[in-house]
Amino acid sequence: MASSDVSPRSSANPAVWALILIGLALLFRLWGATAIGFGTGEAYYASSARELHLSYFDQPPLSLWIIWATMKLTGSEAVWLLRLPFVLMFVVTSFLVYRLGEKVHSGWAGFYAVLILNVSAIFTLSVGSWLQPDAPMMLFWAATCLVLVDIFVGQGGERPWRNWLLAGLWLGLTLLSKYHGAFIGLGAAIFMLANANARRWFAHPAPYVAALLALVIFLPVPIWNAQNHWVSFAFQGGRALAEESWNWARLIRMIVGQLLYIVPWLALPAIWVGLHAIFAGPRAQYPQGSVPGAAALLAYIGVPPVIFFTLVALWSDTQFHFHWQAPGYMSLFIILAASTTVIARRHAWLIRTWLGATAAITVLLIGALLSHAATGWARQAFPGQWEDPTVPQMAWTEVGEALNRLNAFATPDTFVGGLNWIECGYLDAQTAGRAPLPCIGEDPRNIAFNVDLADLAGRSGYFVTRTTDPQSSIAYLAQLFDSVSLVETVDIKRNGLVEIPDLQILSATNFHFDGSVPDVSGRSVSLLELPRTAITRVEGQVTGSGPVDLWLDGVQVASFTANGPTAFAFDAPGRWDVGARNSTLEITGPEDVEFTAVSVTRQ
Repeated sequence: MASSDVSPRSSANPAVWALILIGLALLFRLWGATAIGFGTGEAYYASSARELHLSYFDQPPLSLWIIWATMKLTGSEAVWLLRLPFVLMFVVTSFLVYRLGEKVHSGWAGFYAVLILNVSAIFTLSVGSWLQPDAPMMLFWAATCLVLVDIFVGQGGERPWRNWLLAGLWLGLTLLSKYHGAFIGLGAAIFMLANANARRWFAHPAPYVAALLALVIFLPVPIWNAQNHWVSFAFQGGRALAEESWNWARLIRMIVGQLLYIVPWLALPAIWVGLHAIFAGPRAQYPQGSVPGAAALLAYIGVPPVIFFTLVALWSDTQFHFHWQAPGYMSLFIILAASTTVIARRHAWLIRTWLGATAAITVLLIGALLSHAATGWARQAFPGQWEDPTVPQMAWTEVGEALNRLNAFATPDTFVGGLNWIECGYLDAQTAGRAPLPCIGEDPRNIAFNVDLADLAGRSGYFVTRTTDPQSSIAYLAQLFDSVSLVETVDIKRNGLVEIPDLQILSATNFHFDGSVPDVSGRSVSLLELPRTAITRVEGQVTGSGPVDLWLDGVQVASFTANGPTAFAFDAPGRWDVGARNSTLEITGPEDVEFTAVSVTRQ
């Protein structure tokens, strides 16, 4: 029987204890995967993955390919089943983290690395089990780091082509999961420059072939972007490099948010040992007993994303993306685990208290959140008005039931849509591919790529919206349909308590992809440009007399002389965007010249 004393001083086998820990964490995540519905991001990714694309708007494609393949191979869209590959990927990630700790320091460092990783809040649940790009990214990040450690400070350099090609393969798959993979390449390059022993690789062809292999694997992403106006690069680059005035409150929010996500008493020591490894030097044996240079390599890989994605909040509104630093912390956890092993040899009680308390707090808090998300027990235990963080995990089941009552899926020509990516994500779980899902608002993101709006011309359907002003949604859609009306409101309930009130179901009749703009009058007209379409031609009529210039969003597009009812036509610039937006067509000229009719051709 294995010893119950889990510390470097005992005779227990750290590999056995690591496997036990990974198994327990797996059981916890499987319970979580079955207990609650999709959150906002998961519902969106599941909807995005319904159609197979070369790449996607928000992220590289690997995680969405996995979701798509799971749907196709199983024929099911059960929440737990779609989550299962992501849960299992984190099992592999945990094993690779053990191997990293073992290779850098010792088996006990591997055990502590697995423990620290699995009791960090963001890894316990979100990264470890949800439908997000982070699960495959973390797996291949860890795999790449393991090979690089072996090449640079282990025996991997004795078989350079095999190991560098493995590094290229894993790095390519990291990049195919999330753009964060670039930081591994940056860290490896810094180490090769800083470490005299590693500089020899600049003269060897294997690293360059590995980099080329990684780029070849990554090719679907730039190819898809080239076909779609480089929208993914523009979107993610805009988030990271948006030029706004410095906002210290956002920076503080980012710091506090990531500390809470990682767990403060894990995150701060991880940053400390990472910085210490850098200052100790690229060939230092830090901490005691480690392979010389290994900690520096992991720090060069882990510290830059932590610093960069923290500082980004200073000049860009990163909202609540406190998980962006997570792969950097995973690399730093290996160094922290090695330091923990050294301390545990002298002060085992301190380490047991620190990590034991962390594990207990994490399991209890996340367990409480999961059970409340499933049952709503905290609403009864703590009555009153308070913002419930688990409401986004609630499925819109009542909406699906209402759509069934309305026979929304009875005919193949009926569609069911929404106005933004959040609504459309939740709605997709209810439509389950039974009807086209147009998402025609300003921010549809990748869901806009799943439906060609021109194919819906002349068809009718339903829109589900969540707004305090349904008339504004009706007015917006009225530009595109013969008629739009509110047919039902739906409440989303948990254990009989309304958690999401007044979701509106709107009926929309006869979609006009092209054609006349309604209610035209005056000297300016608003033209709605739909997602992934461009207005290519505008025709119409004005009344009045005199020389007239027409301007579209401040750009002159036509000049003519009006003499009573006068027709006009011009080819529009054809500005394409992922989301819908309004353009303004205006008249300059005599005051009596006004629009009487306008029609558009979209493509």
